[in-house]
Amino acid sequence: MRDENENKHCMMKYFKKILLILLAMSALFACINNDDPVATYAGKTVIVYMVADNNLSSYVEANIDSMAAGMKRSNVGSNLLIYVDKSDNIPQLIRIVKDVDGTVKKYVIKNYLEQNSLLPTVMASVISEAANRFPSQSYGLVLWSHGYGWLPGGGNTKNIPTRWFGQDGSNNMDIPDLVTALNAGPHFDYILFDACFMGGVETSYALRNNADYIIASPAEVMGDGFPYSELMPSLFGTTEADYIKAATLYYEHYNTLPASGSSYPSATVGCIKTSELSVLANQTAALITAHAAELNTFNASKVQHLEGYSPHLFYDFGDFIRLFATDNERTAFNEQLEKCVVYKACTPVILSATYYGNQLITISSFSGLNTYIPRSGLPIQNTTYHSTEWYATVGWSKTRW
Repeated sequence: MRDENENKHCMMKYFKKILLILLAMSALFACINNDDPVATYAGKTVIVYMVADNNLSSYVEANIDSMAAGMKRSNVGSNLLIYVDKSDNIPQLIRIVKDVDGTVKKYVIKNYLEQNSLLPTVMASVISEAANRFPSQSYGLVLWSHGYGWLPGGGNTKNIPTRWFGQDGSNNMDIPDLVTALNAGPHFDYILFDACFMGGVETSYALRNNADYIIASPAEVMGDGFPYSELMPSLFGTTEADYIKAATLYYEHYNTLPASGSSYPSATVGCIKTSELSVLANQTAALITAHAAELNTFNASKVQHLEGYSPHLFYDFGDFIRLFATDNERTAFNEQLEKCVVYKACTPVILSATYYGNQLITISSFSGLNTYIPRSGLPIQNTTYHSTEWYATVGWSKTRW
């Protein structure tokens, strides 16, 4: 998790950044490959947006090296573009490509002046420029940073290096702003969130028009992130089976880790087919409407939680529905949930790094999606929840929440 009190705005950091900016403007640090012709690439372009101006900065180079290693196993012509904003460097756009002789090469395409990478205008500009400069038949997107699901920025002060989406210094990006930014870019075959808690029904529903699939964790992601050396060939694929394989490889990687040192066999993941989310929302709306009175006094303590917060903020979506729906309602709902969540997997126990220290959580019910449950004692979260598309669509307004 992030540490919003870490000394990231000290004068030394900015002196270093000013120096790097000056270097970026010099001929010795000129952009490489600026004369690339604009031509449509036969394969897929994968855009990775790494917001690492935070305590995940030390993981950047290992992740990029892992991506380069994965490119060696990918098809010739696969095109990887990485926008990276680290705490000790100016933002850059990097291209990694595999040549016909099998050589993987890395180019700095563009150097940027220091900027807030979580402004919708900045993200939109970077992604649009990447897509326009390297037009392809299809696109994939990886969003890499810390993550907090649909919840508003500024509400988390954890300092352990699992993931939280959207931290650039002290700046965050809320989901409506993310949608705005992505609306300016191409439609993606998938969005993969290398960030905590982004595998939520609220987040997925908000992004349903931006991508065909969403690959994300409903709980926390370890600091090392996704094992890109294993995943890259699947991320350049074009089928549902490819994206399921990517999610599977992530789960299998962590499921086989030893519980020692900085590693832990902890992973949750879901692969969401966004075209099925509207039907899922309609079914959820029918259930919430039918059980509105019951939900006014619903006891969330029996629902599977997916983190060690107090109070809990992320619950298993399927388990929540299970606890108030009738048998017939549950059967119909689960049929649609399985159409929507085309792959799900979790380790028997997951690690949660919280304010109170590391906690181990036993998973007895897992649907591949998390959700928020409005209830007493959470006035800020409940009020903010009103602004989500999911809240309005599924009829939470029919309850007292």
